[in-house]
Amino acid sequence: MKLLVLDDKILGQNVLKNYKEEDIIPYNYDKFKDGEMIVELKKPVRGDDVIVLATISDPVNENFVKVLICVDALKRASAKSITLICPYLGYSRQDRRAKAWQPITARLVADVLECAGVDRVITCDLHAKQIEGFYSIPIDNIPLMVILGHRWKKILPKEFNPNDFVVVSPDHGGVTRARDFMNHAEIPNLVVINKYREKANVVSSMQVIGDVKDKYCIIIDDLVDTGGTLIKASAELKKLGAKMIFIYTTHGVLSGDAIKNISSCDDIETLYITNTIDKTNQLINDKIKYIDISDIIVGIIDTFKNNGYLSEFILSLIQD
Repeated sequence: MKLLVLDDKILGQNVLKNYKEEDIIPYNYDKFKDGEMIVELKKPVRGDDVIVLATISDPVNENFVKVLICVDALKRASAKSITLICPYLGYSRQDRRAKAWQPITARLVADVLECAGVDRVITCDLHAKQIEGFYSIPIDNIPLMVILGHRWKKILPKEFNPNDFVVVSPDHGGVTRARDFMNHAEIPNLVVINKYREKANVVSSMQVIGDVKDKYCIIIDDLVDTGGTLIKASAELKKLGAKMIFIYTTHGVLSGDAIKNISSCDDIETLYITNTIDKTNQLINDKIKYIDISDIIVGIIDTFKNNGYLSEFILSLIQD
């Protein structure tokens, strides 16, 4: 099995450290003056099972096309199979039509990846689980929030009682995700925020369902984009008597002034995000902290190399 790493940020670099030169497929990547991309593989892959590691994030369109071009190059070089490990799968928020005459772009992405020649997709904390049904090829959705909940329990200082904490879902759609974190972190309390949006990225009203007075709140979400919802939710929780507010999200999209706004928000103690998307060079202070998931990605790759079962590997992460 060979590895082609398109993610040149911290996650990709940390993964590469675990493999020998003969396991890695080198390639040249360049652009023509008009912006067209070209990829040239520097090692034969005939008959090889290939794993491609790439994150389809900002610039999302460019990274998506880069994945497609690399997959086409691998197919034309007679790779036996291609598994795409895509920790953040762009366009996953467009899983349904919110209004008439809109596309379902998450389905389009599934069709295009399959048409390009991808045989299997592995991603992390999809925005909506029904996206799995868009794929006719196997797709594995790694539950990072379950793993993070298990690890949170292990690092909790002894002087803190789990009963002092409450897990907060920022909307009804995220209750299952929040409950997964809560169960594996062994936190007994759950609160849900009822919110209403007039348009994308703009929340017009919020209502907290549950008691947060004198509690340490942990807001759980799959991603943070502009940060507006989390900032507004944190302010609402503080008004209701919450002691401190921590936020755990899988994907840090962090568009526009999100980093600046979150970093200056006094209501938020810390925002924890995994490095599925890396913007460490833009951080202002210690308000935003990254959790490295390279050990999980390496474990997934090694599971396939050793013909193991992915489900058994995931269970090993939450039962140790």
